[in-house]
Amino acid sequence: MQMLDFNAIQQPTWALKLKDEAQTVVNLATPTVELVDRLVAATPELQEAAKTKDGRTIRAIYALVADLLNCNDDGFAFTAEELRDKYKMTLLDVFRFVSGYMEFIKEMQDAKN
Repeated sequence: MQMLDFNAIQQPTWALKLKDEAQTVVNLATPTVELVDRLVAATPELQEAAKTKDGRTIRAIYALVADLLNCNDDGFAFTAEELRDKYKMTLLDVFRFVSGYMEFIKEMQDAKN
């Protein structure tokens, strides 16, 4: 049997271009199971935030998105505040990101099968 070299395996990534002045591109890496669990658990909060515009919930969602973006191959580190201020991420952008991120996760799961 041939050796399986985990160092040679290409992990899937998802490239995003952010809305800062430099138009930073970040390559998101495969998330941890814990991050995926947090995202799935936060889905009802996302829907609620869209309806109520509750500040506490919205801040928590931005923090989760920052954690998801921190799982990248480029060494970038993001905070919720930076996403809103430096990268000009609106709540609508957050919803679009989460939707796309869920597709990214689904594609990885489908590729394993």
